[in-house]
Amino acid sequence: MWFEKKITLKLDAHTTQFPIEILNMWELTHLEIIGGNFTYFPEDISILKNLKHLSLVSTKISILPKEIFELPKLTYLNLKNNRLSSLPHLTQKTKLKTLILGRNYFTSIEATLPYMSEVMTLDLGHNLINSFPATIFDLKNLQRLNFDSNKLRSVPEFLKDMHSLNHLSLDNNLFSNDEKNRIEREFKINLTTIHEF
Repeated sequence: MWFEKKITLKLDAHTTQFPIEILNMWELTHLEIIGGNFTYFPEDISILKNLKHLSLVSTKISILPKEIFELPKLTYLNLKNNRLSSLPHLTQKTKLKTLILGRNYFTSIEATLPYMSEVMTLDLGHNLINSFPATIFDLKNLQRLNFDSNKLRSVPEFLKDMHSLNHLSLDNNLFSNDEKNRIEREFKINLTTIHEF
């Protein structure tokens, strides 16, 4: 019988190296790393062929290898509260169903989304995105979308045609009153907005 193997590591700010011994655990299915102060993540993550869930939260990582996105069983990736401003250039579609990119420094992920066709939950809250990526329309399985606390000024009409989408969060963006009223009317949500002064 196959058992899932899970590891959670809580690291302090003095940990500047990725715990490389993890790469010897080929049977690992769930890996969660919280904290630390490392900016480099090893390409050798590709060894962990059984990895399904990967969380790198508050690690201060700023660059990711594309090998993470090529893991054959990875369906859940949480990269919350890091220093990421871009994702690697991908050349093949991922298996991801949940992608959490909240509290980073993204200004766009337009080019990456076509490789995320199976994603059902996408969290982009608390970033620096100022325009809605048109490629989101390609995410036909998308059910939950979070764009809270970005720099958006408008929301495209095509969102209404995304029939799988049943949860949309757009609070604390830069919508004008007219746009806010349109969004609330058309998408049946109540918004809190922020305004630049």
